[in-house]
Amino acid sequence: MTTIAHISDLHFGCEAPMVREGLLEALHQVNPDLVVISGDVTQQAKRREFQAAHAFLAALPYPHLIVPGNHDLVENNLPERLLFPWKKWRHYISRELEPVKQDEDYVAIGINTARRVSLHPDWSRGSISRLQVARIQRQLRTTPETSLRLLTAHHPFWLPPLFAHRELVKRSQPALQAFQSQVDIILSGHVHLAYAQVTQGVIVSHAGTTLSNRLLLHHTNSFNVIRGDRERLSLELMEWGNQRFRLSRQQVFQRLDDGWHQQQ
Repeated sequence: MTTIAHISDLHFGCEAPMVREGLLEALHQVNPDLVVISGDVTQQAKRREFQAAHAFLAALPYPHLIVPGNHDLVENNLPERLLFPWKKWRHYISRELEPVKQDEDYVAIGINTARRVSLHPDWSRGSISRLQVARIQRQLRTTPETSLRLLTAHHPFWLPPLFAHRELVKRSQPALQAFQSQVDIILSGHVHLAYAQVTQGVIVSHAGTTLSNRLLLHHTNSFNVIRGDRERLSLELMEWGNQRFRLSRQQVFQRLDDGWHQQQ
């Protein structure tokens, strides 16, 4: 059985130190095979924030896969954003923007959905290109049939109705159609809301903000734990309360001939 810890939207620069230490303790109890981090590791893409994120990653004693989010691009320095958008990321976080982690039980593929520029007036919106979809399809064609297939992006492929104004990643529907029967679960963040939903036979699972004080009303810091294989997956929501992370909710999914279904 594979165990994945999914954390997101760490926002170093406005992180809560106590929660950071509590996360490391909780991960020690989970002992994951892989920690997935779905973007926004910094708040304003400042050098000191990247340095804090680097120190956090160095303290993780587990393999990790990390992709950038829109906050990891500098907002108020247009020359840097246009000419050297990923210089700090590559120096402090990873040389890769779209990493792949694979062992005999799973393959985890990273997607960079953050864009330096956009035709949309809000440059925080994300996009997935046809070339990215094709790359993922090529990768999955060489993946063993029994391996759990995970994709990680920052921006959402599904949203609850109350959050529809946040908008899905651009080209999400063609991408989901291309991923049907090939992808088991997509892990994302961005909206600081934890939820999981099956759409077009694929599980879309989002993590809330794990470390930051940028919380939605009536929500707390959280992360997710995914356990299982290609036949059955358990998604556990771990929420911060009383100075520690505790299990708050569990959802169970089963894969049938027509894709994934949530068990009642």
